[in-house]
Amino acid sequence: MGETDRRILDGTPARVETLRRRAQGEGVINTAYIERLNATFRERLTPLARRSRALARRTLTLQHGMYLIGTVYNFCTPHASLGLATLGADRRSASQTPAMAAEITDHCWSVQHLLAYHVPPPRWTPPQQRGRPSRALRRLIERWCS
Repeated sequence: MGETDRRILDGTPARVETLRRRAQGEGVINTAYIERLNATFRERLTPLARRSRALARRTLTLQHGMYLIGTVYNFCTPHASLGLATLGADRRSASQTPAMAAEITDHCWSVQHLLAYHVPPPRWTPPQQRGRPSRALRRLIERWCS
């Protein structure tokens, strides 16, 4: 078969070497992984599909959809390629999610469990304004930032 021509299109050779060492693809730059992820997004998020009648009217809607699909992909979808050898009598391989492989969680989440998970809001920071803050803003800062 023919050879694959590998060349750097963006970045420096040192940066590419650093990223290559951190990657899990046996030290070889391979676009198959990202193409597989792109195909998953196109399959599960209709506005990204080719020749689709669905339309994401706002960028924020598309960003939220991609965040949700990516989270379900990582926490709720077991992958056969991430199988673990179980220590049972039958020694079958059990698949795990990417979040389990990264040791972020120890179990496969259900979508219901994922959607019911409470994420605390980020800490409130006062808005940047010129001049002296109003009394109401000072009270808010005292209440929420001290």
